[in-house]
Amino acid sequence: MPVSAAVSDVRRIAHGPVRRLFIGQFLNALGNGLTLALLIVYLSTVREIPLGVATALLAWQAVLALLISPISGTLVDRFGPRPVLLSAVLVEAVGIFSYGFVTSTGTAFLAMTVVAIGGAGIWGPSSALTARIVAPSDRPTAFGFGFMLLNLGLGLGGLISSTIVDLDDPSTFVRLYSYTSLAYIALFVAVLSMGNVGRAPVLDPGADPSDAAAGTSPAPEAGGWMDVLRDRTLLRFAAAGLLMLTFGYGSIDAGASVFITDFVGLPARYIGIVFAANTAVIVISQLFVLSVVKGRSRARVLAGVGVMWAISWLLFGSALATDGWIAIGMLILAMCVFALGETMWSPTAPALLNDLAPEHLRGRYNAFQSVLWGVSGALGPLLTGLFLSARLGGVWTATLAIGCLLAAAIALRLRQHLTPGQDGIEAPGEPPDSDPDPIGPDGEAGMNPSIGRATT
Repeated sequence: MPVSAAVSDVRRIAHGPVRRLFIGQFLNALGNGLTLALLIVYLSTVREIPLGVATALLAWQAVLALLISPISGTLVDRFGPRPVLLSAVLVEAVGIFSYGFVTSTGTAFLAMTVVAIGGAGIWGPSSALTARIVAPSDRPTAFGFGFMLLNLGLGLGGLISSTIVDLDDPSTFVRLYSYTSLAYIALFVAVLSMGNVGRAPVLDPGADPSDAAAGTSPAPEAGGWMDVLRDRTLLRFAAAGLLMLTFGYGSIDAGASVFITDFVGLPARYIGIVFAANTAVIVISQLFVLSVVKGRSRARVLAGVGVMWAISWLLFGSALATDGWIAIGMLILAMCVFALGETMWSPTAPALLNDLAPEHLRGRYNAFQSVLWGVSGALGPLLTGLFLSARLGGVWTATLAIGCLLAAAIALRLRQHLTPGQDGIEAPGEPPDSDPDPIGPDGEAGMNPSIGRATT
């Protein structure tokens, strides 16, 4: 499929509620980009919290979000993703704002606890809402384009923050976290304006739990978390995903900024530049990658993500043997390779997960993916703190590369357990009596008011 076809797909779905959600997510990402890569540096350098304690606090935040995510998924299946998302965004705005006023380990703990509570109700419901307002065959496009907007916002925010941040002036961080909290308010307004979408599924006690296209969903007692945990294909997907996220996102978010400043020896202003390179590659290549991966085995694409991220970590490690502009170049190249892996992950993993999910359990399935992010968000910082506190930067990057390759091997084995439709090599079947217009008059996908999905 040429890139022009991917552009046409985006134009076809980016209207009405989908457009408003995209706008809200972009503005939110722009605000998050101001501070995303700076938290550990802020806590350890500006607020003088020991590095090991700071990474442990980040792990606590991930663990708490992990514990709350299943509750969020249950609420989505009962009440719909929109009300859960709106509530969580407000909580997150308060938590992010409080970051700027952290002065000790205790206040950092409180702020990160609030952020964890809010964050647990954002990613899963957001993904469920996205899946609900687009047709199943359009989910990879929606997820991929949304991811591109997310990273465009993060990258622009990172560039802006590089002109504001000053490690010797805590007030610059107070301003940055205030701006980020306002970005969550922007997301709240966008979701609030979406209209009559994101309702709870229509319940029918006689509905077949395996029929996601019936337009109704079984009553809550017909399915629950035990049904999710008995899905062996989902568990195989989770094994590959957990390893990939732990040795990928979980570690790069926790350790990249510290690695750049404390191990490679570059000034803090280069953090934003390195992450901006990552974003530039995503924005430039995402539509092209969408055209490449469409119709290809999703299991093989996920394996390719693991390989790309392993190469990225090896490039990170090689920066230790250089200095100056060569080191900067190696770090930028590493981030660019990591970005290509991200553009493969973003349309593939959530689309696969939502094709595995029965409609009446879609909130729980997406919450399960949030749990994977939570566990990886805990393991990644702990692993990072262990190696970097011991000054083992090179061993850290090599270990992460090995972990990514192991995840790739597991992803390859997943293919034999997927149907062709789940593996993405043929279009998922449409409901036999569905509306030919993928967006119905009430803003929902097709004729089914209960189709939903979540992000990573």
